[in-house]
Amino acid sequence: MDLLKDIILQLSFIIFPIMSYHVFWLSNDHSHVLRPNKGIITISASISSLLCICFPIETVDGAFFNLQAIPLFISFTYAGYISGLITLSTSIMYLIHPLELHWIYYFLFLLLCSLLSCAFTRRWHRKNKKGKLLASSLYGVSILILTYIGYSIADLLELLPITLLDYAILGISVGILMLTLYVAIYLIEYMKENSMYRKEILKTEKLKIVSELAASVAHEVRNPLTVVRGFIQLMGYSKELPPDKKKEYADLVMTEIDRAQSIITDYLNLAGQQYLTKERIPLTLLLNDLSTLMSSYANLKSVKFVCHTDEHLFVHGDKTKLKQVLINVIKNSIEAVPDLGGVVTIGAEAKDEMIQIKISDNGAGMSHEQLARLGEPYYTLKERGTGLGLTVTYSILKNHNGHIHYKSELHKGTVATITLPCYLGDEPFTEKTTTKQNGSALVTPDKQKTI
Repeated sequence: MDLLKDIILQLSFIIFPIMSYHVFWLSNDHSHVLRPNKGIITISASISSLLCICFPIETVDGAFFNLQAIPLFISFTYAGYISGLITLSTSIMYLIHPLELHWIYYFLFLLLCSLLSCAFTRRWHRKNKKGKLLASSLYGVSILILTYIGYSIADLLELLPITLLDYAILGISVGILMLTLYVAIYLIEYMKENSMYRKEILKTEKLKIVSELAASVAHEVRNPLTVVRGFIQLMGYSKELPPDKKKEYADLVMTEIDRAQSIITDYLNLAGQQYLTKERIPLTLLLNDLSTLMSSYANLKSVKFVCHTDEHLFVHGDKTKLKQVLINVIKNSIEAVPDLGGVVTIGAEAKDEMIQIKISDNGAGMSHEQLARLGEPYYTLKERGTGLGLTVTYSILKNHNGHIHYKSELHKGTVATITLPCYLGDEPFTEKTTTKQNGSALVTPDKQKTI
């Protein structure tokens, strides 16, 4: 049982630095991480080597061995000659004080492992995973053969009393070393491949998003431009066009141009860089103003519009962006209800230092599949829409430490619940802070206070 514990402990000394290297280096999203970090490898290999020496594996009759040859091999092959020599020097400096005969043999063993490692270092990075695994196996076999030769010479010169048990222990020890080295090299190469594949996937996804975005912009903007071109042709080629028709065509042209501008704005809001000017916002007053503003739009569809909010509700954020969020959600609710008998209700209240804004309607509702896809770019339930309105809404709320939750049933309506933190600061009403939004990330300048 003690032998098994010692082996597991030695394995942890080998595997843990490899896992740590993956966590602190290969998991980063920078393009240079696939190049080996020689500093981290050197430090990790040196520490691993010292731990292997300090806590050796005890076999029988007081015989000890360790797996120190593995970090020595890894430092030479993956980080180069200097890293390998530093790892070797660290081990020798630790062992230099007891100048006993068996330590001298161990020094020779370390030098042998270093020379064998140097033999594989030159072309190591040109090999594929299969070639590296084969080379690590040859390294283990070479150690076994040369150590057997050394034992035989020591036995012939009667420098050490060598028995058949010693040869058997040596074979088992080198066998464990070979197996552990094989596993270590496999883990290193597997993690490198995963990191490379992950970066390729991210690159492919970015290119896919760019291509989809370009295709979507072209498709969405082409439609209003086609309409504009048609009406301009009518106005240009029709010599006796009545004034009322000219005005009607001009109004339609302006409407389509505004629609194209709105589409482009949605894409810029989604992908572009924006600045958020955060301030204390009287949410009650903002909702009442929006109720008045959206009532006219609701009247066009014969939709009843109801708004009831608690008094003295305040949030901290960008007033223009939050207004855009509320307009998007309210407009979606109005468009979802039937032309006759439609009701849209807005309510707001404070709960546990959070403000909940509920916007409900008695419209067609949504299925579970449709609810799950809300917020995805290019996904829309409207006949003429880009699907980016809710995507922008989700992004704005995220950057205000808020979120939106939808609850809906088919033919029973939808409830959208927007949750935002209450304003708890003591700053004057006019004080503002500015933050920079780049995609979904926020960078807050120094000496600015945001909540």
